[in-house]
Amino acid sequence: MGALYRTFRPLTFQEVVGQEHVKEPLLRAIREGRLAQAYLFSGPRGVGKTTTARLLAMAVGCQGPERPCGVCPHCQAVQKGAHPDVVEIDAASNNSVEDVRELRERILLAPLTAPKKVFILDEAHMLSKSAFNALLKTLEEPPPHVLFVFATTEPERMPPTILSRVQHYRFRRLREEEIALKLRRILEEMGREAEEEALLLIARLSDGAMRDAESLLERLLLLEGPLTRTQVEAALGLPPKEALARLAEALLLGKVPEALKEARRLYGLGFAPRSLVGGLMEVLREGLYAAYGLGGARLPAGPEELLQALTRLDEALERLSRRSDLLALEAALLNLLNLAPTGPTPPPEPASASGPVPEFDPHAPARPKAPPEAGEAQDLAEGWRAFLEALKPTLRAFVREARPHLEGKTLVLRFPESKAFHHKKAEEQKAHLLPLARAQFGVEELAFVLEKKSLSGASPPPPTKPVPPREAPPPVAAPPPEPEPPLEDPPWEAEEGEDPSEELRRLARLLGGRLLWVRKPKAPEAEEPVSEDGIGGNGI
Repeated sequence: MGALYRTFRPLTFQEVVGQEHVKEPLLRAIREGRLAQAYLFSGPRGVGKTTTARLLAMAVGCQGPERPCGVCPHCQAVQKGAHPDVVEIDAASNNSVEDVRELRERILLAPLTAPKKVFILDEAHMLSKSAFNALLKTLEEPPPHVLFVFATTEPERMPPTILSRVQHYRFRRLREEEIALKLRRILEEMGREAEEEALLLIARLSDGAMRDAESLLERLLLLEGPLTRTQVEAALGLPPKEALARLAEALLLGKVPEALKEARRLYGLGFAPRSLVGGLMEVLREGLYAAYGLGGARLPAGPEELLQALTRLDEALERLSRRSDLLALEAALLNLLNLAPTGPTPPPEPASASGPVPEFDPHAPARPKAPPEAGEAQDLAEGWRAFLEALKPTLRAFVREARPHLEGKTLVLRFPESKAFHHKKAEEQKAHLLPLARAQFGVEELAFVLEKKSLSGASPPPPTKPVPPREAPPPVAAPPPEPEPPLEDPPWEAEEGEDPSEELRRLARLLGGRLLWVRKPKAPEAEEPVSEDGIGGNGI
């Protein structure tokens, strides 16, 4: 007899536990002959990905009335892994370009007995990038007689070019009730009995994976007699639930001696601190469910306290991974004392009329009030952003250059002079902009203004709301002007021996100007005697 999960592997889609969102479209595609050329099955381990891929390969060439039937020679050959037209490849160990090239050569061969050749690639995310690129062309234009099925636990590692060419089905984790029902059916076929609590405990330990649950059940079948929860806990090395319940109750009631005594006893029996804390968290979770009316054993604490205790124990698990002894266990348990409800803080009570009145200083400066236009400007800015986001990208590129301004029931869009092209294009689309402006700002009209530069080169500011005139302050007497020095008759000619530049500077100061530069005349060059060569001839 082989492994339990292989012996009781489903032979039809009806035997597959859960995954109805995957079975229904596949069965319809099989009945109508509309199978795709490539599928991708992703999900956690042990939830039926490879099993569904084999059922799909069985349905391709099944000869029974309902495909797959699981009993015809084709189905039996696929189930045993002996069918020549169904090829299962472990992509974790065959992930190179050479392996893909060999696979492409096998793809070109026609099927021997089945209508299609089915290639199942398990752990497909392990293929290298080069291998995926080598397989890309085949997936894009596969031969009509080929069917690909990829199975992976990490679909996020698959290239987008592959994901766009396959039909992707995501498998979910199985519920505890679904796993327990399958385990019950296996035990009935084997003539064994088990308590419902024992099967639910096995299902909870398997974390939603049917294969893990079947492996645990195969280990527990070595025990004699009906399976009980106590036997399962003892066989798997789990602390007893009754002892954990006593420990949780003592901690929640603040009975420190009893809680420490029970913890030392369980530690002395050989249970690891992490196992004790993990089992205690399961007890607290069941009490939390009971507090919300979902069934289970109640605990002497409210939902807020239980949730806070679970949070502290979860933090303790991380510390126990570094140090796992009795002292660390006791510190983690004592951290649960003095739990306080974590509900919302009640609002402060309003002060009564008879209470003390705060002191009032009439000479204190008044608090500055925000101008009423600040809120309006903020509303206009937020509305303008929403207005732009509602436009198409091409139209938004023209309108975003404008500055919005509300004038009564008109939304004015002002464009700088350098954006004349944007102004023209936006004005041409007024029929599209006006309904959106009415809905966003509540205006009735939409105007477009192209601003012109002033003589100083700056654009005129947008019109603002009229400001009421303020009372003019009393005039302040200007200081008397300083007496100017009397003007003298300017000496238009410099006296003999005086520098003319100094005279020019004095004249510039009198005229209110400034002398920047004065060119001095060149000094006359001394006459040099002319040589005979300069005169020419012999000098006669």
